[in-house]
Amino acid sequence: MKLIYPILFCFAALLSRDAQAQVNKSDSIQVAKTLHELLLICRTVDFTDPQVKKLGTFYKAAPYIVYRGDDKKRAWKTMSDYTNEYEKKGVDDVCERINRTANQDSAGYTISKYLTKKESEGTWHVLLVSYKKKGAEKTTAFAFLKIGNKFGLGDID
Repeated sequence: MKLIYPILFCFAALLSRDAQAQVNKSDSIQVAKTLHELLLICRTVDFTDPQVKKLGTFYKAAPYIVYRGDDKKRAWKTMSDYTNEYEKKGVDDVCERINRTANQDSAGYTISKYLTKKESEGTWHVLLVSYKKKGAEKTTAFAFLKIGNKFGLGDID
């Protein structure tokens, strides 16, 4: 009977590890989808959209980008608010950086690696992305945080 406890413990540990692997797989898929949507938003702006004229070029990207400003209650916990001039500038800067990196390659980009890292802000989900710029192979990292049930871009390397 004493043997059953170590067996149950090992079985529970294996189930826990398998469940974590499923969460990581689900998270990695969701992060990749978020990156794809954000790249598409930054690359394809509809200048006939009245909201582009009213709000600005990259207003659709704001819900995909984590707020990183001085407000400690919001920093790393909410998405950007494009109606705020400071945050609008941050969103625009991010889209411009994206358009100078992974969106530069007309043939597309390749996600070469997914990794996670725990930091004070939460667990970072990092995608290493390869693309070509002027014929040369380049790599950049896109780091996402999970806020609620969605992922937001927190940083680009």
